[in-house]
Amino acid sequence: MDAELWHLLKGVSRSFYLSVRFLPSRIRPAIALGYLLARASDTIADANSLAAADRLGILNQLRAQLFTVDPNLKCGLKECAQQQPDGAERQLLERIEEILSFARQLPQNDQALLLEVLGRIMRGQILDIERFELASSLRALRSAEELDEYIYLVAGSVGEFWTKLCLQAWSPYSRVDDKEIVTLGTEYGKGLQLVNILRDYPQDVRAGRSYLPITGAVSEDIKVAEPLFQEWRGVAWRYLESGAQYVQAIRPIRVRFACALPVLIGIETLGKTKTVPPSGQKIKVTRGRVYWLMLLSLLIAAVPGCDKALMGTRG
Repeated sequence: MDAELWHLLKGVSRSFYLSVRFLPSRIRPAIALGYLLARASDTIADANSLAAADRLGILNQLRAQLFTVDPNLKCGLKECAQQQPDGAERQLLERIEEILSFARQLPQNDQALLLEVLGRIMRGQILDIERFELASSLRALRSAEELDEYIYLVAGSVGEFWTKLCLQAWSPYSRVDDKEIVTLGTEYGKGLQLVNILRDYPQDVRAGRSYLPITGAVSEDIKVAEPLFQEWRGVAWRYLESGAQYVQAIRPIRVRFACALPVLIGIETLGKTKTVPPSGQKIKVTRGRVYWLMLLSLLIAAVPGCDKALMGTRG
């Protein structure tokens, strides 16, 4: 990757950029390129100035021919980019072929893992459009299984990808067996996505959708439900605990740092949402607090025994 793409990565995700810049070079390119491509597909999925059916078509095409973009798909990507306001997301879509060119230069094993995870992420984004924009019935997930499928596809699969990539790069990568560390990594990713869902729950309900599942007979008027929120808040804590165990189990110090920071930010965010946040209130960890959490992540990564602080702030 060149300097301009690193600058672009910083523009589309400051917090992730802080972590990924510290990663060892053997995994940094695949992680960074994977994030940029996933963010590009997410930008397409959220491009509401285009009809849902059009966005669905572009995502299905991109998912089917990720490393071999044909002229028809190029046209769709260009149209989507033109619908974006000036900024990092527009630049991201305008440079997607360049990003794909770098991805094709990765080692074959890394490419295979990247294709696998991007296919799953885009499947989750496609389901999102089908369930919430094209569905004729109530716009809510209808079971715990649907929510678990969604958070696995868009985030749990990322933890799985990250872990498998690291298992290829280090032997031994962790203090537990490969199957267990992959499970912990998957749950870690699911936990981070669930925190985002809980944080945005009242805004989503106000917009007429609910990722938290509604079972049984319901009216068309979706309401905020505190018991439902608390149920899934408990699940999010359990998944973040898996994230803490993940950090404690892995060996490379720089990877430990990169993995500790999102866990701490997730814990901080969930601690700010003890009840359903007021509608319109944005729950956010301040930049100053993020810098403090970075310092704590460094201590957790490098100093024996400091990893016990990972879940010490549970609220």
